[in-house]
Amino acid sequence: MRVRLAACAALLLILGACTAGGTASPRPATASPATASPATASQVVASQGPAATPAASIATTDTSWGVVLDQAPSTFPRYPGAADANGATSDPVTQSVSTSAPVSTVSGWYATALSPIGYKQTSISNPAEDGSVVAEFDGGSLGSGCRAQITYKPMGSLTLIFVLVAAGCPAS
Repeated sequence: MRVRLAACAALLLILGACTAGGTASPRPATASPATASPATASQVVASQGPAATPAASIATTDTSWGVVLDQAPSTFPRYPGAADANGATSDPVTQSVSTSAPVSTVSGWYATALSPIGYKQTSISNPAEDGSVVAEFDGGSLGSGCRAQITYKPMGSLTLIFVLVAAGCPAS
């Protein structure tokens, strides 16, 4: 009985030391449920430090194509004279603009404009039934996972341009 009592006393002393601040590791701080919010992909990237700066300053959205920047980086070209076309699609896009230039002119311009800043056009689709053409660009030289997709969609006298820029691309 004395051995059992001594063992229990020793166990209580050890447990007491751990919970009273002795050698126990500190508990991580947690936010209250009322103020906690899920981290966005850009917050996660930003928290990883300088090596993960690609999308650190632009919010992102998860799409069927992948995680994309919510706005175009400052270095990403925009077709000259193109007007904002926000609301032209219900799908999330990095940039949505329109122009009166034909699809062939606009798609050629983007292939030329993106090349000097590190994007290489890897494919361009044949026109779909609605006349849409999709071009894929590899920006791997700019960052791991950097790529872009541009859809050119004729709509009456306009060409709608829907740009997706992957979150792995530089934000500026």
